[in-house]
Amino acid sequence: MNLISQKHTLLSMPSKGALALVLLLLLLFTAAPNNAAAQGKQRVVQLSGFVATGDSLYGVAGVSVYVPGTSRGTQTNEYGFFSVPVLTGDSVIFNALGYKKQYLIIPEKYSSQSYSIIMQMQEDPTELPIVDVFPWPTERDFKEAVANVKLPDEGRAMATRNLDPERLEELFKTTPMDGGANFRFWNQQQIQQQQNRIMYPTISPFAIPALLNSIFKGDGK
Repeated sequence: MNLISQKHTLLSMPSKGALALVLLLLLLFTAAPNNAAAQGKQRVVQLSGFVATGDSLYGVAGVSVYVPGTSRGTQTNEYGFFSVPVLTGDSVIFNALGYKKQYLIIPEKYSSQSYSIIMQMQEDPTELPIVDVFPWPTERDFKEAVANVKLPDEGRAMATRNLDPERLEELFKTTPMDGGANFRFWNQQQIQQQQNRIMYPTISPFAIPALLNSIFKGDGK
């Protein structure tokens, strides 16, 4: 009878793993209110401001203003202004291409509902590495292209070829005249016609009978 009672008592006792799980759950439940209370201390603050270049008053557009690891963030407008809700204790990052990254920490005990700043960005130009573009896929193709290249003739050879009489005559026959050449050709035609009119002899109609009479008489006057 005693053996049966002892066996029943051993079966009813929880194992060590079960006890550890129960203790862990108790610790989590007791720590959860503390964490909630700690998060409840963070207040929402409306962060607004102006992002400028160095000591100037020129606004920087397109600057990313965000809290890393969260979905809280925005960008500056075309004039450099921004506004975004954050929490007290947040670390805000200002990042833009060509400028050094800037940081801002909202005080944990900040009591106001708004936080205004002027963030001065320092220029940090990024120099990209030089890329050499090689138009041939392999060195062998490059050597073949160099070997097959046709170099231009020397200046004297080109001048001699361009001043060849046959070539010039062919160009003269085939090249159409421009406006100036057409005007000169028309002007020359007008001058030639005027000269032809002057060279033609003028005969009086009253002198024709006397001319015929002299021809018939044969005096040659």
